[in-house]
Amino acid sequence: MRLVEGAELLREDLPPSARVDVPVPLEAGDALGTPIARLSSLVQARAAAREAITASSARGFGTPILLGGDCASSLAGLEHATAQRATDERLAVLWFDAHPDLQHPSTSPSGAASGMTLRHALGDGAPDLALPEPIPSASVHLVGARAFDPEEFAEAEARSIRRLTPDADPAAFAEQLVAAVDGATRLYVHIDLDVLDPAEFASVHTPVPFGLTLAQLTAGIRAAVAAVPLAGAAICEFAPASRDAAAADLPSVLRVLGALTSALPRGAA
Repeated sequence: MRLVEGAELLREDLPPSARVDVPVPLEAGDALGTPIARLSSLVQARAAAREAITASSARGFGTPILLGGDCASSLAGLEHATAQRATDERLAVLWFDAHPDLQHPSTSPSGAASGMTLRHALGDGAPDLALPEPIPSASVHLVGARAFDPEEFAEAEARSIRRLTPDADPAAFAEQLVAAVDGATRLYVHIDLDVLDPAEFASVHTPVPFGLTLAQLTAGIRAAVAAVPLAGAAICEFAPASRDAAAADLPSVLRVLGALTSALPRGAA
């Protein structure tokens, strides 16, 4: 319910002309005989997000940015980015997240699809969620990840997924990200807000100490999207515990959104 409330607050802050709403099933959903909780609702929500992206394109929005929900909501945007990729294009993925989201359905301790999002983006996991055109491991950079399960660490090592240790100075961190995406022709940015340090941002389900500052995150995003054209993005896990918490943290979410759109032509997102 905190995710629902967070999404509603984000929706209220964007004018109708700047958004396309994604209807999400109200029912709890069924696992469909898998270890993934609420899988049936997730499949419906992903289909609705696909339709919303198509509708946004019809309205002239060229770059879909998904707001609200948990990390699994990023899959529709990733699918769109890979499907739109030309044969000569190189898609880079910056994965800003305290967790690597590399759990497999068979070993996940919670059964929550949010913790499996990157695994599914890489083409592994449940057929209903795995991307039909998987993202190559070499395209992914984990940024700010600091809470690995043993299985996730082993998967990251086996796939040689690169992990970026952020420089504390925002300008230096921005240079790190530009260097990381050098050579790419398009960029997808996934942002789980728990990548931020809890001292700066509290409205998440699972805060993890020693995260990024908001200045680091926004400076890094601005530099990356200025260096490589944005193909899509998601801002996930805005889960305020109260209206007061929402009022304190909503401006930070909007600053992150502003960083993502900073290099786009007006009206292009």
